[in-house]
Amino acid sequence: MNKSLFVLAVLATLSAPAFAHQAATPFYGGQTAASGDLHVEFAIRDGGLRVWVRDHAEKPVAATGKVTLLLGGAKSEITLRADGDRLVGEAPVKTADKVVAVLALSAGGKAVSARFGQEALVQPALNAGASVGQGLFAANCASCHGASLRGTDQGPPLLHAWYAPGGGHDDTQVLKVIGNGTQGHMWKFGDMPKPEGVKAGQEKDILAYIRAMQVANGIGSAPAAAMPNMDGHAAAWGACRALTGWGEADTLDRGQISGGCFPLM
Repeated sequence: MNKSLFVLAVLATLSAPAFAHQAATPFYGGQTAASGDLHVEFAIRDGGLRVWVRDHAEKPVAATGKVTLLLGGAKSEITLRADGDRLVGEAPVKTADKVVAVLALSAGGKAVSARFGQEALVQPALNAGASVGQGLFAANCASCHGASLRGTDQGPPLLHAWYAPGGGHDDTQVLKVIGNGTQGHMWKFGDMPKPEGVKAGQEKDILAYIRAMQVANGIGSAPAAAMPNMDGHAAAWGACRALTGWGEADTLDRGQISGGCFPLM
């Protein structure tokens, strides 16, 4: 057994309460799971980790704990600290990385454990339009949606099944959002302003880049899940689990991701 597989086996057998295995409502572009009467949302940011714990009424629950992180075959433990209604931890991780994370938390007087994972970002060969769009995205969109399109503390991820054609954000709608901005309606990030650096007609190049990245990372190859109701509660979740490279990871093989997933503003 190689080192990576050994560490994975160790992570899978950590002494902890039952892992969370049900989807919950995402607010900040993270992976979600439910454990008992608590919801856990977990997000990887460039250089750090974010964790939110909420009850079924979606009210924040104070928590403490740590994350056991498997990255590049090495295991590390990241202690989380309170930052408003979330927990944060610094870690040598990028949103484009292949990662397994096991959370061991104490929240509301209860021990809570949840396991998450993501695949490494796939960077495809781009045609001329998508290549132009890549530069435009980096200059105008990445500060909020992330260089890897997996979100930041300022904006949600775009590598998600709901943003694939047929997932609630078809090409016409995405072009409109890029050209005009939009009011926030699915997230806690607020409104998306009109990207001032994008000239008329360049929306199509940005869209071409987003679509190329989605396809390369498994988005749009199967029917998308339903979008959440406007009150933030999910109408349906299952189809997006195998599409995003995100979710509570029993295995990291694409198409075998299980657990929760998350939902452009």
